[in-house]
Amino acid sequence: MQLISNITKSATKTSLMFLCSLTVLISNLALAQLPELATPSTASGNATTSKFFAGATTDNGTTFTNSFTASQAVDILTEIQVEPSHVNTVGNLYVAAALGEQYFMRAESGNFIPWDTSLETLQATSTNKILDASELITVIDLAFASAGVASANVNIFLAYNTEANPNEIYYSGTPLNFSIITEDSATSFDLFTSNISQPIIQTRCVLCHTSTGVASDSALVYANSSQAGYLTTNYNTLLNYIENAPNGANFILSKPQGLTVHGGGVQLTPSSEELSQWTEFVSAVQTEIINNGQGSNSQGIFAAVSTLTSKATLRKAAILFAGRIPTDAELNNVTNATDAELRDSIRALMTGDGFHDFLTESANDRLLTRAFSGSIFSIVDRNYYPNSMQFYNSPGTRAERLLTSSALADEPLELIAHVVTNERPYTEVITADYIMVNPYSAAIYGGNVVFDDPTDTTEWREGEITEYYRCTICNPNSPLSSWTIPTDYPHAGILNSPAFLARFPSTATNRNRARSRWAYYFFLGVDIEGLSERTTDQSALSDENNPTLNNENCTVCHTTMDPVAGSFQNYNNDGLYKARPGGNHSLPGSYTNNPSSGYLNGDTWYSDMLGPGFGLLLAPNSNNSIQWLAQEFIQDPRFGLGTVNFWYPAIIGRDPYDLPENQEDSDYQSKLVAYNAEQNLMQTTANNFIAGSAGNGTYNLKDMLVDLVMSDHFRSNSVAEITDAQAVELKEVGTGKLLTPEQLNRKLIDVTGFEWAYGRTNALAAVYGLVYGGIDSFGITDRATELTTLMSTVVTAMANETSCPIVSNDFSKPAGSRKLFVDVELTSLPTTSSSAIRSTIQHLHSQLLGEDLASNDPEINATYDLFEAVWTARIAAGKGQTVSSVSELCIFENVDNPVELDPNQTLRSWAVVLNYLMRDYKFIHE
Repeated sequence: MQLISNITKSATKTSLMFLCSLTVLISNLALAQLPELATPSTASGNATTSKFFAGATTDNGTTFTNSFTASQAVDILTEIQVEPSHVNTVGNLYVAAALGEQYFMRAESGNFIPWDTSLETLQATSTNKILDASELITVIDLAFASAGVASANVNIFLAYNTEANPNEIYYSGTPLNFSIITEDSATSFDLFTSNISQPIIQTRCVLCHTSTGVASDSALVYANSSQAGYLTTNYNTLLNYIENAPNGANFILSKPQGLTVHGGGVQLTPSSEELSQWTEFVSAVQTEIINNGQGSNSQGIFAAVSTLTSKATLRKAAILFAGRIPTDAELNNVTNATDAELRDSIRALMTGDGFHDFLTESANDRLLTRAFSGSIFSIVDRNYYPNSMQFYNSPGTRAERLLTSSALADEPLELIAHVVTNERPYTEVITADYIMVNPYSAAIYGGNVVFDDPTDTTEWREGEITEYYRCTICNPNSPLSSWTIPTDYPHAGILNSPAFLARFPSTATNRNRARSRWAYYFFLGVDIEGLSERTTDQSALSDENNPTLNNENCTVCHTTMDPVAGSFQNYNNDGLYKARPGGNHSLPGSYTNNPSSGYLNGDTWYSDMLGPGFGLLLAPNSNNSIQWLAQEFIQDPRFGLGTVNFWYPAIIGRDPYDLPENQEDSDYQSKLVAYNAEQNLMQTTANNFIAGSAGNGTYNLKDMLVDLVMSDHFRSNSVAEITDAQAVELKEVGTGKLLTPEQLNRKLIDVTGFEWAYGRTNALAAVYGLVYGGIDSFGITDRATELTTLMSTVVTAMANETSCPIVSNDFSKPAGSRKLFVDVELTSLPTTSSSAIRSTIQHLHSQLLGEDLASNDPEINATYDLFEAVWTARIAAGKGQTVSSVSELCIFENVDNPVELDPNQTLRSWAVVLNYLMRDYKFIHE
């Protein structure tokens, strides 16, 4: 029956026989407070003015909610308001219930009996009655635990018809939905009752957040403990806010800490037990929101989705983390692997050069410091770093200069790689009291580091900046200028990395605010610019009374941003440490020399801004405020989520969803469901990351990456049938991540043994990198996530230019050393070796596309037919045996010992097959 089956999605079967003992009463209760069920509908599809109301309650209708423990006695209160023309006519009332894949209808006898969802078998709970304008139905004392039901997702449907037109059913298009959760999983309510309600809500929040308090117009209005049902009311208020308010979870965490504008100031201090309990409660709510059926069915948005096999998951992870496809031995290890065994196999990929490339490339996609890979003096100043003077106006040192600038630009990326590969807590990326150097950057920064090979660009070690000198007279045009003040450079990981500070510079008016913004975003996952819409109020825009400190249209962001900007106080616009004369501060002359600025000798920050700090905390010492900030960041409960946010695109292939804003959009609800599901994944992953749940220590990034790979967002593969809502919810999850130019290049080399290059210049990484959706970290900073028409021309060029030399190169080797053509020779013909050719085609599909197909699979047949057709045509045309580098694009420039003769026409037939497969969606996506 469409009115049910189109609404309720399948879930795990659970018995509903306990419903047979329920009593359905027609009552005269006043149910004006009942929630209205959306989209009243008819069987014919015609519009209706009838209305349906329903709610689930445990306090006689004082409050309604959608989540109960199995031991609670739940009442269902409902109301049907029939169309005015149906009042005082004869009709029938219906009540149906759905639990998973089982459907039940309430018969007139009072028992719920199985129902096959067809209109023909639907029985009324009340027949041939004179319809009132309002029909009230109450289902009382549903006790799930006593019926043996520990957890379930329940949908209740209401309907009626008239005897005059019995085939027209008027029904609640949206059912009443509620969840029964096990006692063990009822964590958020337990946490609220024990840790939140009295010590936080009643002790702190209700002083303002009540219907008569100063925050009565807030989205969070609580009931005082003297009011009946206050516990449930306040719990549901918080649930609703976390689920539905824009960035609700983030705001509800940050506001009581004073990290965003909060009229009540700081209520929960960092490192306090109350803040820890508040964070735990919010996390539990987020988990339950998605687990209790907020997706398009009771198991969330992935219930109907099939996921990648263990082998396919390992392949996708290997290309990502190791830059190669897995070996046969690695695949065999996960053939029948448990999730725990698969996790171990994925983690084992996180080693070597491939993983190092993954870490540094992914980190640069965020930090973008490789923008300066060819420009030393974009990072260091020749006066403050005198060792760099050797490269100033010295064209003869170009090669060494490029190696040095690349080392300087890669330094923060190498710090991340160093921390992660050595399994250190990820917090060290902003607390490290050292800087990573290789032989070339150490020549600039000093540090007395000893290297095994002074020319090895890949040898990175922990060092310090010892060759930085502050100035007494800082004008380079003055003959008295002097940079001679030695400096004990105070390292704070990435936060004061010269490359990071240079990549995110400041100005005299910006005052380190950009650095604050990006520090919040990279390490706490907070987008300050998203905290509030920019005002268009002309009076606010024309305010000249220090608006960032005094105007509420500005302070909504600046009270969060400016203290952290101040924590960068010792670094000037270019990122130089205490760069003003005397080496005591970095305030610009436009401020210190302005008599009206308020500057006083000894100041290190602007007097017209909030003081250096974090939230409402002030940095205790101006000399180490950035190190102090790093410690505050890593203790903040958002550090875990910020880390997940930082690495999420590297794994999933896109940024996390933005919270949908326009509730009028037809797909708003589906987008919200997808957003909530993703936020739940990210928060759960963050919690595991902080706690070290995998057993490899707290803040272990490898474990966090494994969690993301094991998620449905990474592994989702296909769905047999899909609704419009699911199409939106599942649009950007699972397989089909477009490989970056660098990843595609590594895959090509690993799978085929051939590098696509023009001389010594790699085609994908250097020539076509930007055309194929890559970045230069400067002007182009966002990678393409979908193939464009222009990008497809690169795929075509790759297939055309490499397919023939790949075949020639592979056949030039002994069969045991080949990557692709192990079972055939160039003498293997369709007329004599069809089985070997099919076997080879299966191998090609497996290696290039990740497809494990039977020899008679339609895809294998199609590829075989292509090979045979090309071979037959070439034989019929009498093609010559010499492989042409001109007419057939068989360019052997990068092949050591190419096969250049093809008397049997099989080399070029195989080249066409390879060309065909390399253009396939699955070759350039994983």
